[in-house]
This record gives sequence, structure tokens and C-alpha cells, in this order.
Amino acid sequence: MYTWFFETCDETVLDDNTALKQQEYAGYLLNQLSDTDKQRVIDELATLAASETDRAYREFVETFAFAMGMVEPEDG
Repeated sequence: MYTWFFETCDETVLDDNTALKQQEYAGYLLNQLSDTDKQRVIDELATLAASETDRAYREFVETFAFAMGMVEPEDG
């Protein structure tokens, strides 16, 4: 996943400000999707997370939609 690189690379590869800007831009683009397309991405993320064996990546995928602002917190 595109944003996983920016989440996990260290500053010897890419400076933190650039990584953050790229993640924010990805969130902006995802939030331009229609509600139907957002739901499709969310469903695909759930499928991907369910089959992922790497715990860190699975947790990243499970929280991705929330982190990108595509869904609201469940309790509010």
C-alpha cells in the first residue's frame, strides 16, 4: 500500500515532513471519492486485513480508513 511506505520509512530515506505531506495528500484524494467508492475501498481493506499475516501491517490496514478520515469513530 502506497501510504505504508510513508508510514514506515525513516528519515534517512525520506524526511518526515515529506512523508506526512504525502499521507495527507492520499487522505485528501481518498475523501474525494463518492460514498459508494469509499465503501468499496473500506470493504477491500477489511478483506486485505483479514488475510494479512504480518501483525503490524494488519493493524495499519485495519485502522487505515479511520486514519485517512474515510470513516467516523465508532463511538461518536
